[in-house]
Amino acid sequence: MKNKLEDYRTKIDKIDRKIISLLEKRFKVVEGIKKYKAKNNLPVEDKKREQKIINSKAKNSSLSKDFITKFFTIIFSESKKIQETK
Repeated sequence: MKNKLEDYRTKIDKIDRKIISLLEKRFKVVEGIKKYKAKNNLPVEDKKREQKIINSKAKNSSLSKDFITKFFTIIFSESKKIQETK
């Protein structure tokens, strides 16, 4: 029984590493967005785009819209922090 639990935990650990790696890649792209927006005098926040992303992801996912909203709200918040730093 313990071996099966450890197998599950090992799989989750592997998935978690992939999630973190993908988030790191996403935030590197945000650095490019930061430069583009600064150069073109665009605002950091785009609520319409945020809502569009949430709706699209929730529509195409088996996860609850509430979870998707919370998850992306955290991501958007971190993205805005990156864009607002000098």
